[in-house]
Amino acid sequence: METATTLLEQYDMSISVDCGSLDRLGLARPLFESAKVNVNIDHHISNDRFASLNLVETSAAASAEVVFDILQAMAIPMDANIATCLYTGIITDTGGFKYSNTTAKVLETTAKLINSGANPEYIFKQLYDEQPLCQVMLQADALLHTQFNAEKTIGWTSVTRDLLNQHGALDEHIDGLVESIRRVDSVLIAVVFKETMNAQTKVSIRSDSHQIDVAAVMGKFGGGGHKMAAGCTMEMPISEAPSKLLPLLEEQIKQMEVAV
Repeated sequence: METATTLLEQYDMSISVDCGSLDRLGLARPLFESAKVNVNIDHHISNDRFASLNLVETSAAASAEVVFDILQAMAIPMDANIATCLYTGIITDTGGFKYSNTTAKVLETTAKLINSGANPEYIFKQLYDEQPLCQVMLQADALLHTQFNAEKTIGWTSVTRDLLNQHGALDEHIDGLVESIRRVDSVLIAVVFKETMNAQTKVSIRSDSHQIDVAAVMGKFGGGGHKMAAGCTMEMPISEAPSKLLPLLEEQIKQMEVAV
């Protein structure tokens, strides 16, 4: 009779995509580690090369771009379903091609994906133009309670389990909230604190300046990501997290001002 243990022993290969460290694999970590060979496909600067085979390309705009290059090298045919998935990964990581990671190469890649069947209009509409009412109301509520430091250079809001439940929203409905805070013209760092199911605090953070490395700050809490877009999980209640993180962000801004 097969057990969970014997099933794990049967895997020849496990693949992690777009994950910067082993601990972020969560419940999938035993599956990943027990395989005969494990592969790490990523593009984050903070990736700690945790697999037996690491395909980490930090110059890539998205892990989806890395996957595309791998498929091309392996001469695997590109169909509309694959093209749609990869296009989606690229458009989300480039912010709809508006972030600084939008290179000529990634635009050439997306052109090939469109030629293979990806539909830009359909994908953009599904990602950005159609949101459930609970998401709209949750984000409106969270934005209404956004706080700022004295100079209005740091903006942050907190999303508790109670707030999610109040609007009948899921964790995924928080996506995009931090970008809304970042759009405030004076804000250099935007932060969203989210209360997790186990009463810890997940942080999503964005910088509006190339001189502010938010990934380095997230690294102090075991997180990481990109220089201008990162995250972490703080092992503390959401009521305590801002007071621990905000002074570090203030210091980042001071260092930037000194450098200027």
